[in-house]
Amino acid sequence: MNALHACAYRSRVVALPVAVAEALFDDATRSLGPSILTDPTALGTSLLPARRIRTRLVSPIPWVGVPVEVELAPWSRSRTEVGVRYAGSRHPRALARHVYETRASALLDELTDSINARLPGSRADRRRAA
Repeated sequence: MNALHACAYRSRVVALPVAVAEALFDDATRSLGPSILTDPTALGTSLLPARRIRTRLVSPIPWVGVPVEVELAPWSRSRTEVGVRYAGSRHPRALARHVYETRASALLDELTDSINARLPGSRADRRRAA
């Protein structure tokens, strides 16, 4: 029973509206794979993600990859949520849970840092200019 709770949804909020965050998300996640098509009429609802990518979290053990979905969803009018969820069809085993727990948060941090670094006036932008 703890398997479902161990692989819970994890997310970070970015201070950008969805329309701006979509382009930055696509650029930041290009190496993860293609985006799953979403219905543009459903984007007005806050329940459905604007972008979704299926990928795998890698581990130090070569054959243990954990399937995940990385998604971009509206949080509010001026903020957007970047989230990761377990995408397997079964309850994850102990090794998959461990990989998910250690790599999902790191992936979210990398994505949100990458999105924020692409904004004009960001700290990374100022470092490049100096």
